[in-house]
Amino acid sequence: MTDVKRPYSSPRRKEQARLTRRTILDAAGRLFVDLGYGATSLQQIADEADVAVQTIYAVFGRKQVLFAELLDLTIAGDDQPIAVNDREWMAAVFEHADPAVRLRTYAGAVTGIYARAGDLLNVLRAAAETDPGLVDLAVETEQRRRIGAEAVIEGLSNLGALRSDIESPRAVDLMWTLNSPDIFRRLVRGCEWTTSEYESWLGATFVDTFLERDV
Repeated sequence: MTDVKRPYSSPRRKEQARLTRRTILDAAGRLFVDLGYGATSLQQIADEADVAVQTIYAVFGRKQVLFAELLDLTIAGDDQPIAVNDREWMAAVFEHADPAVRLRTYAGAVTGIYARAGDLLNVLRAAAETDPGLVDLAVETEQRRRIGAEAVIEGLSNLGALRSDIESPRAVDLMWTLNSPDIFRRLVRGCEWTTSEYESWLGATFVDTFLERDV
């Protein structure tokens, strides 16, 4: 019987590759926010990350791919392959028995996401207006945000906690609007609210909008 040689897998090499990838993404994030998507070249990102531009091509291929991965990383908060709705900080949004706690927890999760990714989402919105290569990503990002709103509203409905005078489709519309990154940008970046003030307002607004009022 002939021995089959298996490819050598080095944990150290894998970790180095992961660190290089993260260094590139961190450098890209700084430049995209400071300069804008269109004004940032892969060579500039390579210089910022102190790697060869060929390394970026080898790891990501295209700038659009790099940006998409950066956005996912920034929204999630780390590079672990775990969907946002499956993360520990989202557990109470779907599992807590108190619907008000669910909504306030969701407000906290939204605040954390926008504190990390709000500026990058603004870059995406502006870039998609002139770069056809980012249109699909912008559309997908909005769709994912709406799917998240649908999941939260569905959870309230299953609890019997959703206001009786709001049908689920309209509730999703309202949730999707209230948790918009544009509102975060206006209040936190424009009006200089703290993230704590924004989170408190958003949580209270969710509760007032979606749960039955005491008579």
